[in-house]
Amino acid sequence: MPAQRLDIAPLLAPYAAELVTRCLVFEPGLLPRSASLLRAHLPAGTWLLVADPTTWRVAGAAVAASLERAGLPARVAIVPPEPGATAPVADDARVEAIQTRLGELGCSAAVAVGAGTVNDIVKTAADSRGLPYGVVATAPSMNGYTSSLSALLRHGVKITRPCRPAVVCLFDLDVLAAAPYRMIASGLGDLLSKPVSSADWSLAQHLEGEAYPGRVRALMEAGSALLDGVAERLPGRDPAAVGRLCASLCLSGLAMGLAGPAAPSSGAEHLVSHYLDMTHFAWGEPHDLHGCQVGVATVAMAALYERLAGMSPAQIDVEGRVAALAPWTAYRALVRRRFGTLADAVVEHARRAHPDPERLRARLTRLQRHWEEILAEVATTLRPAADLRAELERAQAPATFAQIGVPRRRARRALVHSKDIRARYTILHLAADLGLLETWAKAVLAAA
Repeated sequence: MPAQRLDIAPLLAPYAAELVTRCLVFEPGLLPRSASLLRAHLPAGTWLLVADPTTWRVAGAAVAASLERAGLPARVAIVPPEPGATAPVADDARVEAIQTRLGELGCSAAVAVGAGTVNDIVKTAADSRGLPYGVVATAPSMNGYTSSLSALLRHGVKITRPCRPAVVCLFDLDVLAAAPYRMIASGLGDLLSKPVSSADWSLAQHLEGEAYPGRVRALMEAGSALLDGVAERLPGRDPAAVGRLCASLCLSGLAMGLAGPAAPSSGAEHLVSHYLDMTHFAWGEPHDLHGCQVGVATVAMAALYERLAGMSPAQIDVEGRVAALAPWTAYRALVRRRFGTLADAVVEHARRAHPDPERLRARLTRLQRHWEEILAEVATTLRPAADLRAELERAQAPATFAQIGVPRRRARRALVHSKDIRARYTILHLAADLGLLETWAKAVLAAA
């Protein structure tokens, strides 16, 4: 059956007054009329149309032609890849180049044509200039189209920066269904992180007192519901299934913005993915698309939660763990040995994550006293690791570290070391608090 336009406006109605993103269109054959949709939501004046060489061929030229037919000729910027690479990287240099171009031309808006990298570059550059932007998506690979964060590589470390999301997002289902399949699989992997990231959200609330913006849970649940029956239809490039995947990604991104810094769509699984990215760019180790890495890491994190659920609170030796806590100076030396050339960029994050004795004692005491309550709440969102793996396999998406080119030794490093690249509390931090992270990581990887 041909794909039809997908309307998620009713799901967004309760949040409409709070959303920067005012228009989301999912339909086949969209590119020829992209100009009218963009014009309805972006201010008049000079626009900068930004693509990379691949996304220009896939959709950029068609968007430019639509703009010209409508009397809206835009200036064009093609973001080049790194020498010897096939795609660009979202880093400060490329953001600054687009930011400068926007200023030189006196632009009133920008239009990104691409997926994660191009969108993050344009989002950051437009935000820096105080300009609105729109995006014409070329792959359903991640939830960043509507999120209020951009992901950039800075000094070898993957960082996130608050940014205003796109005002208008256009998804031509024919273009998206024709994207490289690994990018479609990446979108599913990114979305399957929700059970773990929500569980981490609960842990942070209970053990660190972080805010839990429960009002966005309904939006996230609506996004998850859109995925029902989608995984097995993706390998056939069913445009309707791809449309539901895209809509779910957008709801996930919007939920992140509504939740603020609590980041309900990003937990330990994203730290593992960021670690793989960092060590790729710094040391030349293999990596895969963000969502593919996230999907694999989500299975591993769910397995860590299963290890936690198999414990008894009586096994937690609070004072023993406090006594065993390394002082920050000793732990800093360990971080420097682990991260080598990346250490300068990591050490401040690790310092904020590393507890002092009082903080560790308070966390473990709360965990022990409220064990049943915490585990029960975590269980409401978690899915078994085996179920997550099976869903990825039905979609012909990678489900193990080996399938993303990460050997077991590096996967162990990713599970044990990645907690130090962000201070936000996750299952990785809790496992380390318990003195079990190394043991659990080894067991989870052995069972994969």
